[in-house]
Amino acid sequence: MEDRLIESLGQYFVYHKIRERYGLTFEQFIEKWERGVWRA
Repeated sequence: MEDRLIESLGQYFVYHKIRERYGLTFEQFIEKWERGVWRA
């Protein structure tokens, strides 16, 4: 995966407080995003 994409997803993860709201680690979030199953 491209560094810019990981950085963008990281910013999204932090800004939207994915860990706090959904209990996902960044790695879990990335896996869901890659499989196309991520829904906020």
